[in-house]
Amino acid sequence: ILRDPEVAELFLKDDPEKVFGELREIGHGSFGAVFSARDLRSQELVAIKKMSYRGRASSEKWQDIVREVKVLQRLRHPNTVGFRGCYLRENTAWEILGFFEVILGFSGDILGF
Repeated sequence: ILRDPEVAELFLKDDPEKVFGELREIGHGSFGAVFSARDLRSQELVAIKKMSYRGRASSEKWQDIVREVKVLQRLRHPNTVGFRGCYLRENTAWEILGFFEVILGFSGDILGF
């Protein structure tokens, strides 16, 4: 999958399970699940969208993930979610987003963070 160097450079190389902790599922959709998590390096609260690209239509799912990461890396606007990067682990893409940018309308106190 990462034979193309242009595609490989879209993804961060670290193991996301060693970078993020305290994962809690906060939503689920047709493309994957969204978790709140703590970046263990900076202690920042983030949202992680986990998207599997295995099983039926795996090639199509992979192309969707690559396309989405390319778009998110280019987006820079105050009204868009802050994209922090994307990791790969066991046929699953971990897309990292700013938590409070995803959960508009809630405060950390209400959610217990």
